Amino acid sequence: MRKLILFITVFTFGIINLQAQQEGAGFFTYQPGEKYIVGSDDITDIWVKYIEAHNKRDMKAIISMDSDNISIVGPDGSRINGKEMHEQALLAWFEAEDPKWEIYWALPYQAVESGVTWIVAGHSVTLTVDGKEVKVNSMIDGEIIDGKIARFFVYNMDVPDDTPTE
Repeated sequence: MRKLILFITVFTFGIINLQAQQEGAGFFTYQPGEKYIVGSDDITDIWVKYIEAHNKRDMKAIISMDSDNISIVGPDGSRINGKEMHEQALLAWFEAEDPKWEIYWALPYQAVESGVTWIVAGHSVTLTVDGKEVKVNSMIDGEIIDGKIARFFVYNMDVPDDTPTE
């Protein structure tokens, strides 16, 4: 009886272990054969701290979390390269539109072959444009290397004004 219980236990853990091994899914045209799995929430934590630093206007924290060669592509196709350019762009944007982010979802993911880590996250962003509050939904896809934000791509969707029309 003990051998049967031991066999069932070993068999059950073996099945569980096989199910836990992920082969990955998806694709990226520029890396044929690469697949992706769900990443660690350590990556999510890095992103949350990064956005919190933006909301606090903590430039020192933001820049310390950027990689030396950070690369950003904005929703209009504009590009920011390097910490200095990022800081200048943020300071101007903070002054002009006072953006505030609220993350409403996030998913860390990791490349199976290369081990590269990414996060895709949705944000509700509140801006002040010409004295009026404007809402935008931003999806950001960001690569994180060695705990630093290496690059990210921003995709925006305007949120309709919920003011009742007559």
